[in-house]
Amino acid sequence: MKSNQNNIIKIIALFLVMALIACVFISCGEKNTDTSRENDNDDKAENPNSDQNDEENAEEVKLLPDLPDVNYDGYTFTFLAHKEGASGWDWVGDEARELVAEMQDGQEVQNSEPINDAVYQRNSVIKSRYGIEIKMVSDTGENSTLKKIVNAGDDTYDAVLIFNNNVPGVVTGNLLMEVSQLPYIDLDKPWWDDGVNAMSVVNKQYLLAGDLLILDNEATNAMIFNKDLMADLGMDLPYQSVKDGKWTFDKMIEMTKDVELDLNGDGKLDYPDDRFSMMVFNDTLQAMLIAGGGLLADKDPDDVPYMCFAEPRNLQVLEKAMDLMYTNSNPGVFNVQSVGAGTGNVTWMKVYYDTFMEDRVLFMWIRMRVVEAFRGMDSNFGILPMPKYDEAQDNYCSLVNPYTGVMLGVPKTTGDPERTSIILEALSAESKYTLQPAYYDIVLNRKFARDEESSEMLDIIFNTQVYDIGGVYSFGSVFSDFCNLAGKQDRNVISYYDKKIGSMEKAIDKVVTQFEALDD
Repeated sequence: MKSNQNNIIKIIALFLVMALIACVFISCGEKNTDTSRENDNDDKAENPNSDQNDEENAEEVKLLPDLPDVNYDGYTFTFLAHKEGASGWDWVGDEARELVAEMQDGQEVQNSEPINDAVYQRNSVIKSRYGIEIKMVSDTGENSTLKKIVNAGDDTYDAVLIFNNNVPGVVTGNLLMEVSQLPYIDLDKPWWDDGVNAMSVVNKQYLLAGDLLILDNEATNAMIFNKDLMADLGMDLPYQSVKDGKWTFDKMIEMTKDVELDLNGDGKLDYPDDRFSMMVFNDTLQAMLIAGGGLLADKDPDDVPYMCFAEPRNLQVLEKAMDLMYTNSNPGVFNVQSVGAGTGNVTWMKVYYDTFMEDRVLFMWIRMRVVEAFRGMDSNFGILPMPKYDEAQDNYCSLVNPYTGVMLGVPKTTGDPERTSIILEALSAESKYTLQPAYYDIVLNRKFARDEESSEMLDIIFNTQVYDIGGVYSFGSVFSDFCNLAGKQDRNVISYYDKKIGSMEKAIDKVVTQFEALDD
């Protein structure tokens, strides 16, 4: 009898265990399959610190610079930077906004502007950590001022922002310290941009770029397009083509075909009344060359530049780029710099902005800075990388404009290279987690870019930045000559090359000689 009772008890116990196991599996299955937004919010309601925990986890993986624990007893670290005034150009503000926060009554303040507040936050951390103050002096002739203070042996400035078009005179003028002499600059760290290595010559590098800067991002070339107009034309948005590696010159030629429209019925396409397929500048030709995987100039194994734009593949890229942006093959293209009405850059900018904002152009070549100008635009627009030459090209390539971007240098007369390198490394590392998210995620993704796909496009654009030494140094005036070719819609690249290669090579030889003579 007792044996039977024991058996019954064992059976009941086994049944209960099996039931319990089944409940556990059912519960787990329900949790894994329910991914609703409401459940996410419920979890946060039950654990109000969940966001904080996520932030703490993110903080744990924050990469820190390898720097000594030092205090500089109130030293003022001073940047020299540009001051534009009322230039009217679209690609830069009056002053650099990535170095110091806005001032009020002599104090840095937060003002709910993402860039300003990120700079304030970053500077507060570094000032406290190293016992320094941070100052920026803006100058309309910053390159001339740099030359004067270096020649005078003046150590007023610790670092300088240099417009790309001023780089040749500044570097070959022996005004900067070689990067290898800055002991705590670690170029292997992710807050430095290794693309700027294109600017070295004979293995000497005097320039830096990276997360401390935003004007290099703002000078990066891209395309924007009018989504509403594209919908009206019955076209699919090109985002998937980009993701699939099929956003090419040919694809863009296909999408710009027959878009133009003579709205005023006068029998011709003209500003300000008609509709265009694409808007470009003269600069766009070089941008297209780089987008297609080419360069004006490359460097040999000894780090010596040579002209390469007339190599066979580069000529193929240029021919296709001209098919895209010259009106004799793509009649709906509008080159802003060919506008006859009015003179001066302010008129160009008005034409540039008004045509796009009034839904009279489908695609427009831009430097990223100008996206901010369309914040109040009624129609929706999207952002795209520059197209590839063809699908076989490995990567998209986004030129940092050789005229409008900036790079960072350290004056040769800096008082303490070790201190300067520590502060620049610290500022750059902190910028990766403050300034860059503010510029990238907040300013672009949330304020200006109007869809999730454009945010994905930004990843591609900023991860494929290219510096072209041929454009920055413009050997034998090659950059300005390319702009002239585009302005005249001239396809005779080979005849231009044959005519100018001697002066280009002579210019390269001069630069190489100047670099070889620079102090180590």
